[in-house]
Amino acid sequence: MTALGQRIRALREERGMTQQAVADLAGVATDMVSRLENGRYTSPGLRTLLRIADALGVSLSSVMPDAGGVIAGSQESALKARLVTLAHRARAQDLELIVDLAATVLNRGGR
Repeated sequence: MTALGQRIRALREERGMTQQAVADLAGVATDMVSRLENGRYTSPGLRTLLRIADALGVSLSSVMPDAGGVIAGSQESALKARLVTLAHRARAQDLELIVDLAATVLNRGGR
């Protein structure tokens, strides 16, 4: 089993969820969750990982195993992962608003 699969399984079990429940919430097939957890699907796409993280109620960085010295658990990384997860869940018309808000925040005070 890969570290990614172990992490997904641990998060799922901590929440008392079945593979079926995670799959349903993530909008993926149950066998995909099973294959991920068992190390038989080792290269999932970012969209799949975002959906699984969202289904588990965690940030993408929480799903990812420790990157061996990389500060993956930093607050900045967690916030960026949360922003990506939220953007992924947004409807197309809401993405425009999110981009406008981000641009306003980033441009305030001459940044």
